[in-house]
Amino acid sequence: MKIIGKGFLARHLSLAFGDRFPDVTAIAVGVSSTVHGTVTEFDREAHAVYDVLRDCRKDGHTALFFSTASAGMYGAEDSPGTEDGPVFPQSIYGRHKLAIEAAIAASGVDWLTLRLSHLVGDWQPPHQLLPFLVSMVKSGDVTVFRNSHRDLVDVRHSIRIIEHLLETGVRRTVVNVASGVPEPIERIVSGIEQRLGVQASWKIVDRPLDATVVSTEKLRELVPDANDFGFGPDYLDALLDRYVGPAADKRIDGPTPPVGGEQVSG
Repeated sequence: MKIIGKGFLARHLSLAFGDRFPDVTAIAVGVSSTVHGTVTEFDREAHAVYDVLRDCRKDGHTALFFSTASAGMYGAEDSPGTEDGPVFPQSIYGRHKLAIEAAIAASGVDWLTLRLSHLVGDWQPPHQLLPFLVSMVKSGDVTVFRNSHRDLVDVRHSIRIIEHLLETGVRRTVVNVASGVPEPIERIVSGIEQRLGVQASWKIVDRPLDATVVSTEKLRELVPDANDFGFGPDYLDALLDRYVGPAADKRIDGPTPPVGGEQVSG
């Protein structure tokens, strides 16, 4: 697999696939923040995608693109959270991702677009959701946005999903990669506190209800193993058990896996 990017997801792709899927180019150089992305970052991702599409047309390769299943894409009240829409993106980030999806679909190359929810795993940058919340709890002060929810997925499960989709020849379609369970931020923070043995001081900020439910029907049909990943009410506990606390710190601080393929900044 040729991997464009060198960040969190790119590292896991490289570690999992190496020289497998040589006719696939994974574009893992997207804007990493759903809130603070800049015009420069959006332009960088767009140009990286366009370069990949030109190369894929020349070489007959498949473009693997990572879009978003966040509230920025599916947060509208009349959006059903399904891949075939309707979709009314609620943020610049969501609108940007949808526009890139359209460019890929119209490119004439083989492609696969995965709309990812919030991935969790080793080597995750500190600004992303779980490590950011962990750092706040450790500091002793946490700002909690009441009514805010997040759908979390273990990056190891996302890799298994990608592997199955590529192996079975799934192409020219969009697939949600999500648990389908929007977890309240309060529950996530409480779970972190329990595992760290810390009682932080909470500042509660009220906001409108944000509980986007992402459909996993297509995912479960295309990847039957996803039915065994434990998606459901106990999935959050399994994630926090693995990625929060002393055992997680020891594993995350270990050697960073090499990143294969061609990279650009990401």
